[in-house]
Amino acid sequence: MYEITAGEHSAFTLPALNFRGTPVGVDVRKVMATGSMPRINTGIAHREPGVGMVGAGLLQAPQECFVKAFAALREL
Repeated sequence: MYEITAGEHSAFTLPALNFRGTPVGVDVRKVMATGSMPRINTGIAHREPGVGMVGAGLLQAPQECFVKAFAALREL
């Protein structure tokens, strides 16, 4: 994710990466240049407080939305 984002968050860090900041700001130009699609970490909490999480997973963003966004940027 670091290769396709604009920067790193200073407050949200990752201990496993020696407290490197989490990647922020997906850059559509970098996505198109590298062909690397963003990963999405999901977590769904139960609607009742205190019940906990009801689902979680990892997925990859679809390429089509970045292709369309990149085309729109080129028209500006």
